[in-house]
Amino acid sequence: MPRGATKRRPTQEDLDDTQREIYNALPAHLQDQYLRSLPQISISTAGNRKKAQLIRERITLLDVVIGDLQNHRKELFNLARGLDQGTASGGEVDLRKILKPPAINGVSMRYVRPKRGS
Repeated sequence: MPRGATKRRPTQEDLDDTQREIYNALPAHLQDQYLRSLPQISISTAGNRKKAQLIRERITLLDVVIGDLQNHRKELFNLARGLDQGTASGGEVDLRKILKPPAINGVSMRYVRPKRGS
């Protein structure tokens, strides 16, 4: 076992499908006894916690990216609809600016145009 790791008794949330099936089939007075009979669970080490934190940070960044891209999509959709309906002037629309991906702190992104004739 890695240095600094600790163990704990499993809870109902830790059970896999087979263990949960057995647990649910037992009478209530035997369920706690069943949990105590299962092997202890190792709690993650500091290195694992650090990796988990980095993964959570990436998830948070992806949530921001998704939100910003959805907002960008909505703006483009509304502009295209306005141009189709004549409520927006095509002369006032700078495609170089409006078609750029949104600026998102910590993310570098670009759109690649498809090759002509493809």
